[in-house]
Amino acid sequence: MGLSLLPSDTRDFVATIAARYGRRLRRFLSVRLRNVHDVPDVAQEVFLRLLRVERHDAIRNPEAYLFTVAGHVLHQHLLNQTPDPGFVDITDAVSELTTSAGEDPAARVDNAARIELLERTLAQLPPKVGAALVMHRVGGFTVPEIAERLGVSRDSVKKYLMRAAQHCRKRRVVRGASE
Repeated sequence: MGLSLLPSDTRDFVATIAARYGRRLRRFLSVRLRNVHDVPDVAQEVFLRLLRVERHDAIRNPEAYLFTVAGHVLHQHLLNQTPDPGFVDITDAVSELTTSAGEDPAARVDNAARIELLERTLAQLPPKVGAALVMHRVGGFTVPEIAERLGVSRDSVKKYLMRAAQHCRKRRVVRGASE
């Protein structure tokens, strides 16, 4: 539908919102988008959604409504832009923990039991949470490296590590975990 087919009060409403809050909207989006070149497209989608509102006179707080719509559009955009992270097989990483054949048989049995407990515990976690723990503890990856590999933010990785450590502590798998 072209803009000329919309009622003039709808066009006026969106034009007023754009003039009044457009700069703040672009700033809001540029802080949250990974690629600042996407800001105009996402802002345009926000305003297009505002144009589709049938009863704009029912909106009590246009600014709050605008930023609520912007949050939803931003969320959708980020979901569409996030690449599917590569699958990380936790059991492969855990298998690196096994002891060598020359070690004490009692230590090997104890280690095998710990590995089995760790595998069961990791299986109870969401895949990215378990993968973050294994990558950090076994692979020695840093938080930024894990974030890049899993396609999430650094804050998400920190939350994953904290959640995994708490989960393992409850089951007494990771001794002395401090994340």
